[in-house]
Amino acid sequence: MAVAQAGGNDSRGGSWSQDGRQADTSIDSPSLDLLSSPLDFLYAEHLRQRQFAKLLGLIADGVINRRTIAAAAEFVENDLATHILDEEVSFFPLLRPLCQPEDRVDDLLALLSQEHREDEGESERVLSALARLSATEPPSDADKQTLRSFSDHLRGHLALENGVLLPLARSRMTSEALQLMSQSMSLRRNIKKS
Repeated sequence: MAVAQAGGNDSRGGSWSQDGRQADTSIDSPSLDLLSSPLDFLYAEHLRQRQFAKLLGLIADGVINRRTIAAAAEFVENDLATHILDEEVSFFPLLRPLCQPEDRVDDLLALLSQEHREDEGESERVLSALARLSATEPPSDADKQTLRSFSDHLRGHLALENGVLLPLARSRMTSEALQLMSQSMSLRRNIKKS
């Protein structure tokens, strides 16, 4: 069965699975007002990435329509890339000097940065798989593996960031560092902060 025919649309553009259950295909954007609290904004972005990871699994199962596949591709090209910049440019450099030796933040940030580089490399494979599926090709075994592998990797990465990095940042970052982080992330989105 072609992906484009795998399910119907609901009024919000979602898809229905082959057994008639509605598949949640939304990747909700956080309010840009959250940028004033940048750690909360990152957490909200992590929730979006979990939604995206779930979508990749549904796409691999062949139950998502072409419009949703296009939205997933756009998420990889734009949102995921911007989020990596938020962390690598706006967050990690501000957090590092505020941590204590026992935090072992250098090891943690090195691991997360390595995973970001891997994500950037794997993104091309994911985009290629999504492009094939958007052209109504049924998912090949290789495409299914690519999408599921990226989804699993992303979930593990998010668990480390949510379970270790963000709690550490909440305990170490000063109000000045948070303000600088907020300004940097806002500028990346062309939002002027007063």
